[in-house]
Amino acid sequence: MNLPGLLFEWANLLVIPCWALLVFLPRATVTRRLFGHPRWAPPHLFALFYGLAVVLAVLADPAALSVLLRPTLPGVQALLGSPGGAAAGWIHYLCFDLFIGARVWRTALRRGQSFAWVSPLLILVLMVGPLGWLSYEAVSWITASRTDGPDDPGRA
Repeated sequence: MNLPGLLFEWANLLVIPCWALLVFLPRATVTRRLFGHPRWAPPHLFALFYGLAVVLAVLADPAALSVLLRPTLPGVQALLGSPGGAAAGWIHYLCFDLFIGARVWRTALRRGQSFAWVSPLLILVLMVGPLGWLSYEAVSWITASRTDGPDDPGRA
């Protein structure tokens, strides 16, 4: 198997336990240790995988760099149709979905929200990242107490 294929396989294998911790053991010590630091957590590992996959995709096809710099729909379609481009694209999804999932998890912990309803939304983040995140934000807004202050300390 080639290196993009190995990155693809390893990323798929490593992401499953990460999501299992966030969804099924959100308050466990291991989950808090693994995801508790916003600057060093599993999404960072996936970002490294992604960086390597992009470099490999560009080395395999130097035209890929021009697609990244000036994307067109046919160019992106062709890039994602290549093994290296597809591996990089998939790892990109895994990385950012897990990044958003970890952010939702940290926010839910900070807000003291019940994981009885947060965990299904985390699964939605895993499956359809932006829609899962938007769903979490919408449900949080709807269920927020009228006396809650702003979540962002920079807002008045």
